[in-house]
Order: sequence, then C-alpha cells, then structure tokens
Amino acid sequence: MAPDINHLWSASADTTASLVDERRSLIKRVINQKALVLNILSLMPEWPSELQPDIDEINKEIDEWLPTVDVAEKKKAKHRARGNYTLLTAVYYPHCKKDKMLVLTKFLYWIFFWDDEIDTGGELTEDREGTRLCCEETSKCIDDCLGPDPDYTPPPNSRGTVEMLYPILRDLRAGLSPVSTERLRLELHDYVNGVGRQQQVRQGDDLPDPWYHFQIRSDDVGVIPSITQNEYAMEFELPEYVRRHEAMEAIVQECTKLTVLLNDVLSLQKEFRVSQLENLVLLFVNSDANLTLHGAIDKVLGLIREHYKICVAAEDRLPWSKDDEKLNQDIREYVRGCHRLATGTAYWSYTCERYVKASQVNDKFEVLLDLSYE
Repeated sequence: MAPDINHLWSASADTTASLVDERRSLIKRVINQKALVLNILSLMPEWPSELQPDIDEINKEIDEWLPTVDVAEKKKAKHRARGNYTLLTAVYYPHCKKDKMLVLTKFLYWIFFWDDEIDTGGELTEDREGTRLCCEETSKCIDDCLGPDPDYTPPPNSRGTVEMLYPILRDLRAGLSPVSTERLRLELHDYVNGVGRQQQVRQGDDLPDPWYHFQIRSDDVGVIPSITQNEYAMEFELPEYVRRHEAMEAIVQECTKLTVLLNDVLSLQKEFRVSQLENLVLLFVNSDANLTLHGAIDKVLGLIREHYKICVAAEDRLPWSKDDEKLNQDIREYVRGCHRLATGTAYWSYTCERYVKASQVNDKFEVLLDLSYE
C-alpha cells in the first residue's frame, strides 16, 4: 500500500513548511506515473561496450574478501546481491589483467559502501556533524596513502569504510606513476568534499535549481577517479600536458556530465521511492510548472545527445603525435576509458538490480520506470 504523501514530511524545527509543501507538490505531480525510456546506449552509438572475461573468478575472490570488511552484514549482502560491482568493473576496464581487476572491483565496493552511509537512507543522511567527521577520516586516509610519505596503517578505531580503503589505495598506488598518484589524490578529495556539499543541498530550505544541481554533481561525481584508474588498469602513464590539454579536459568533463545525466534517468525510480528528490529529472519538473515527467525525461535525454556530440568533436583537437605511435595509443586508451565511464554505467544499470528490477528492462534495453511506492 502506498504511503499517504501528506504524511511523508511534517514541519519541524529543522524542516520549514515551505520545503514540505514544495516536496509534497512535486510528488503529487509525478506519483504513480510510468515512463518507457529508450536504450540510452543508442544515444552514444560510436562507443561500444565490452566485458573483461574474469567476472566469475573475481566474484569468488570478492566473496572471500567481503567477510573481512568491517561493514554491516546486511549492507554487504544488499550490495552484493543488487550491485554486481564486478560487472561494473568489467565494463569500465574490459582489457585489464585479472589481478588489477580485483583491486578496481574492491575500490568500487568501497565507493558504494561509503557513499551510501551519507546518501539518502544512510546512517549519516541527517547527521551533518557525523558526515563531517567521516569526510575528515576519509581525507586523512587519502593523504596517508597517496601523499608524499605513505602510511598504510589505519588509525585505531577507524570506521569500517575508512579502514577498508587503506589497502585498496596502497595497491592502486603501486601501479600508478607519481604524477597520476597525485592526480588521484586530488580527485578523491574533490569527490569526498562533494558528497558533503550534496548532503547540505539535500538539507537546504528549498529543492535546488536543476542547473546548479547538474553543475555540482558534474564537478564532484565519483567517476573522475575511475578515469585516472584507467592508467592503473592498462599499465600506462598519460603525460600531464596531454591530460591538461583543453581537448582532454573537455572529454573528461563531457563524459562526466554524460554519466551524471544517464544516472539520474536510470536511478529515478529508486531515488523517488526513498524520497530523494534531488534528481535532475524531478528538479526540472519542479522548476517548470508546465513540464511533465515525460517532458523532463526527454529534456535530460536531449542533454545526453548534446554532450555526446561535444565530446566526439573534442577528439579532433587532442595533441596527437606525428611520430610517437605509443603516445597516440595511450591517448586513445585514455579517451576510451572516459567513454566507458558513461557507457559502462548505463550497461551496468540495465544488467543489475540496483535501480530497477530485471523485469522492467526489455531485450532492447528499454526500461519502464514506475514512480509508485512499493
């Protein structure tokens, strides 16, 4: 039985009546609607999806590793059943070696465990001080492991999601150049700080402007470290002048935006059902009294088409070498890694049950989103 939306929130010292009314009004405009969304991969036609072949073997090793991780058993079981982060790793890094795939899979388990502590429904969702302390502990871990004087020993009484990160970053550092290690350190700090900022937005007096939400999500989303980890996966070092070239910066930014856009479409049902309304589709509906749910989805799909074209156009401007084919190969691999962050996230979203049930996805990878409460 669906909950009475008039009782989803009640005004309190921390929640203004205007915020309650705004959220309640938005829910009324979209509740119980369904939307059939086209295969988002078809909007990125030049970027194929491939899978690393060792998924089953890696999952066996993950099942041996998870009991050693100090995270609640219920949470571990939920993520293992619905997330299939080994599949996500396989589609992000389809040509990496098995040993590296294991480390990269552990990193993705960490990022989902850690993010869910603070995201809507997590232990720290409404605890700003607890979130601040969690972010501080995590930032210390990042500096301990990736800073100039590495220390891979977790402090006593570290929370489980911080303790598990120390050996993961140790192993990543062992396969990265000093320049790439520093880049990863900064990107992880941006991600951690961004999660804290997003929590503050969710606790704000009003739902955010959709374009502001899109900007902060694009700036701080956790896929950017996974782009740098492509150098670890494929055992190459991208020169810093290439990484900071305006065309490469554009490709990284556009692939990040594509990942945010497609994720907000494919996670819409899940986020609606836990009352996480800071979703780009819902924020577009909220910002325009005349825009329907279907119109907002079409708007986001249109943005995916737009940013895909921008990204493809940027490749012609990359600093290709006239005589160093190895450099050109590394540039191509780095760019493909950027592409796979977008296509891989979409492919994974269709083939696991983190966001929707398998029965909601047809053989064309069209998904029927259902904005009802179950």
